[in-house]
Amino acid sequence: MKLKTERLQLFPITLDLAQTLMKNSLAFYYKFQLPWNKNWPHDGLKALMPMYAERLENDTEELGFGPWVMIDSEGDHVIGDIGFKGKPDPEGNVEIGYHVVASERSFGYASEAVEGLCEWAFKNDQVKGIEAQCDKDNIPSQKVLINNGFTHTGRSQDILVFRKEKKIYHQENTCNKEF
Repeated sequence: MKLKTERLQLFPITLDLAQTLMKNSLAFYYKFQLPWNKNWPHDGLKALMPMYAERLENDTEELGFGPWVMIDSEGDHVIGDIGFKGKPDPEGNVEIGYHVVASERSFGYASEAVEGLCEWAFKNDQVKGIEAQCDKDNIPSQKVLINNGFTHTGRSQDILVFRKEKKIYHQENTCNKEF
């Protein structure tokens, strides 16, 4: 499973890759023949890996609804990661999150990745809406969400909540009747 956008390749972290990242992140760079970036994986992703790996061991359908790696389209370097915090809830909602390494910020990679992953998620019949949270002071992240069609739906202290609904297209049944 791999997604390609104009400038990015996105691929979900498999169980094998999660275990590699937990044991020795340098092995990831060796496996993919990428130059090492000391800022990736970041601490948040490292903390998530054990729980995510356990979910994958118990349910292979978690693949795709966890973290994805973002690399540039030529496969030269890591841009960051993006992903969901699990499979759709009973109402069909998933929550998206993303992280771009500092040296790759302000080039539009997060917007491009969010667009690609939202398109992927909305192809799943179970996904009805995508939610995101970001700090009220994180203006660049808010712009990424707004530019991708998310609307601000709420606030919990210093955290803003955004949402994007699946567009449902209704085709009218028309038929020609002769009288």
